Amino acid sequence: MVNNMELKFQTEKKENSQIQLSVTIDKNEIASQYKELLNETQKNIVMNGFRKGKVPLSIIETKYKKALLAEVAHKLVDKSYQEIFEKLEDKPLATSTPTLDDIEEIKLDSDFTYKITYETYPTITFGEYKNIEIEKDEITASEKDISEEINRYLSEFSSIETKDSQIEDGDIALIEYKVFEGDTEIESKDNEYVHIGKDYDKYKIGKELIGLKSSDTKDFKKKFTDKDGDAFAGKTYKFKATVKEVKVEKKPELTDELAKQIDKTVETAEAFKNKVKENLEHYAADTTKQKAIDKIMDKIIKTFKGVVPQSMIDAQIDSYYKELLQKVGGDEKRANNMLSLEGLNKETYREKMKEKATNAIQRSLILNEIIKKESIKATEEDIKAHINKFAKFYNLNTNDLFDNYKKNNQLAMFEGEVEIEKAIDIIYNSLKAKKINKLSLKELDD
Repeated sequence: MVNNMELKFQTEKKENSQIQLSVTIDKNEIASQYKELLNETQKNIVMNGFRKGKVPLSIIETKYKKALLAEVAHKLVDKSYQEIFEKLEDKPLATSTPTLDDIEEIKLDSDFTYKITYETYPTITFGEYKNIEIEKDEITASEKDISEEINRYLSEFSSIETKDSQIEDGDIALIEYKVFEGDTEIESKDNEYVHIGKDYDKYKIGKELIGLKSSDTKDFKKKFTDKDGDAFAGKTYKFKATVKEVKVEKKPELTDELAKQIDKTVETAEAFKNKVKENLEHYAADTTKQKAIDKIMDKIIKTFKGVVPQSMIDAQIDSYYKELLQKVGGDEKRANNMLSLEGLNKETYREKMKEKATNAIQRSLILNEIIKKESIKATEEDIKAHINKFAKFYNLNTNDLFDNYKKNNQLAMFEGEVEIEKAIDIIYNSLKAKKINKLSLKELDD
């Protein structure tokens, strides 16, 4: 049985969602811990003139008392903090590292006091979250949208052929080019493929090549905007490009056999077209809903009052940077190169992401508060419906997955996600659309 320590503590709320914890440990606890450590030291210490374990305690104290008291203080702080933690009403955030900001000199004949400051979950307020007025988008998948989506699938089975005629949208041009800033050449490439209309190339110059043929040369200027990234924004470059070869993509006709090859769940080309249409409609519905939710949350965030703890912001930015690293296979050098293209380094990237991180946390805090206000609870049926979404995507059995998670006591890990979804639905289902914007899928993506 573990005995509780002889201590008392109190907390005081500070600015910026911080709590100062003051702890006073009874002198009897200090004496007990000191005696225990002193006896343990005697067992193990080796000193000239004495056998191991036989050095008199008085000699050990004379030589090591200050160091022993320092170790006692360290152990008492650690042990008492762990004991107090569960009793704290305002607990430290998982993202926060408590700081020891005031500690008395420890003595055997008096109580020992120390103070720790830590960040806690913030107290927040915000305005009305129901019946918010926004402009809402409405999307219908057109025949052109469906055709373009099917063509994207067919591209995987396309052949690439050389052509002698002029470059058209969708063609692939092999070019050599030079780039000038003023009269200074800043870059040149001997063999660069440019997929016209795709903007995969660094400078996105495909549209300037339309109408040229193999062996043609063209001089042109391009002024870059904020949309082109921080590295190019506001700059004007001159280009000298020569077309070396023009290729065209030849797509096959969609047949029943090819449809089955693309998607094993369909039997005919017509069934594949219907599935593409259904997927586009789901995509449009999900995207318009998400955009509406973002608009609503932006309005609610403007009414947010409270202080977002710095440790929460730092943790959110850390997650953004980890996502960036994942995109480049965990290669930090490649990640830094990507940042440099935007005129950033790791430090300036963190500063740039601070506002986005703060908004993301404010959004999360608001939704968690709505969950409390609306007394939202995730039932097993809610969790099963949630699991069904990704089970369907990966062609897995929902009941088997649910039963496995339940058997292993893992359903709780879905509760938070489900409750957030239900809070969002309350907000979304109560919105008031003051205007409906009818958009195409292309306009939606833009």
